[in-house]
Amino acid sequence: MQDKIVFDPFAGPAVERVIPMVQAQAEVWIACKLGGEDANRAYNESVSLILKGDLNKTALEDAIQKLIRRHEALRATFSTDGRFMTIFEEVPVEPFYQDISQLNTTDKNKEVKDYLSGDANYIFDLVKGPLLKIGLLKLSELEHQLVLTAHHIICDGWSTGIMLEELGSFYSAYILGATPDVPKPETFSSYAEEEQEFINSTEYEKTQQYWLKQYEASVPTVTLPTDFPRPQLRTFKSNRLDFAIDSDLVADLKKVGIQSGASLVVTIMAAFEVFLYRQTGQDDLVLGLPTAGQSLSGKTQLIGHCVNLLPLRTKLTADIPFNQYLKNRKIAIFDAYENQQFSFGQLLQKLAIARDPSRVPLVPIMFNIDMGMANAVAFNGLSYKLKSNPRAFEAFELFLNATGTEDELILEWAYNSSLFKPATVEQMMASFKEVLHGIVADPGIEIGNVVKVDNSAYSDLNDTLVSYPQLPLHELLA
Repeated sequence: MQDKIVFDPFAGPAVERVIPMVQAQAEVWIACKLGGEDANRAYNESVSLILKGDLNKTALEDAIQKLIRRHEALRATFSTDGRFMTIFEEVPVEPFYQDISQLNTTDKNKEVKDYLSGDANYIFDLVKGPLLKIGLLKLSELEHQLVLTAHHIICDGWSTGIMLEELGSFYSAYILGATPDVPKPETFSSYAEEEQEFINSTEYEKTQQYWLKQYEASVPTVTLPTDFPRPQLRTFKSNRLDFAIDSDLVADLKKVGIQSGASLVVTIMAAFEVFLYRQTGQDDLVLGLPTAGQSLSGKTQLIGHCVNLLPLRTKLTADIPFNQYLKNRKIAIFDAYENQQFSFGQLLQKLAIARDPSRVPLVPIMFNIDMGMANAVAFNGLSYKLKSNPRAFEAFELFLNATGTEDELILEWAYNSSLFKPATVEQMMASFKEVLHGIVADPGIEIGNVVKVDNSAYSDLNDTLVSYPQLPLHELLA
């Protein structure tokens, strides 16, 4: 007689607490549910640290486990109905380790490329977890590549910076035999509770009205010219091209911003809006800008998905000088930041937008800056370089991310490969650089002159005069 199998509902990791999802997480969960595996992979966040020096593997493993124990989001999974976030007391995240130091350069590069591609495009199970992957590739005795990949539903750009800082602090403390110098961690559950309190407040209603007013008269549809016919159903397959920006140009852009009282971030974003005006021919645009909830809430040591997506609307005219446009945008963006606690998903529910299954609603184009992510990172006895690992799936039609530092600024252009060819994105970058150089050369230049095209080229294209025999139509057709 076979032994009876008894189901134990308490088997498995111990649950620390269950909390409602925040609005931003719910939007990601719904997107993954509706878009399937490709959408799921489009929300992966993956970075590499190239560590040079005599790495202590035990110290690094200790740092990883301390990091996971400190932060609720790194120990979380989600309910099948997309309503709750379960935080476990412990989640087993075993770092993957591979020694490829003995391979020749060609084979080594292939191994690294294959591993990074597999990680960046990994399909996380939001219900079972874990939602964090960590790998360590040994490239040589004195060089390793640490790879961190997490699903966006538990991690954002701000969180990645905290993870790198704390790993460095824990690692260094282990090496030195000292107490780690890290601030007290913030709990994601407290962030979720505060969001719920805000939703039930009068301030929430004011914030909601601010965004509804932006779109009360009309809702523009931003349309970039595409190389391929738009598929009937939205796709997520993407590619990414990275371009370095000369540090002198960055310094000059910073000066342009200072003259108008604007930050470098706002200056580059305003220039990108001028570029979009040039590309689309539309004077009424919407550009998506992610903002960090950690900054607004004051929870600077919080790891989790705390992003609010701001759909920034702007109207451009050819006769406005760029520096005046920049001043206007500085004020508008400041107001948007002040009203960032209204989720993008909630706004979409309130707007009368005809749903088009082939398009990203309202914000097909995104802009983001995560410069200086690793400025406070330090590993005792090691030098490092931070790299962003490209994925092959993207949730937006075009996503421009400015990363690195002012000395080494990189513009990452992630684009939907069902819509655009690589050559077109290269041309976009060349066109954007023209806009940047035009602004730097004369900050007071009118936008119409920044985006002016070579009329002779268009004259050539439109010169369709052709001589043909003066014959009856039926003979010409024959």
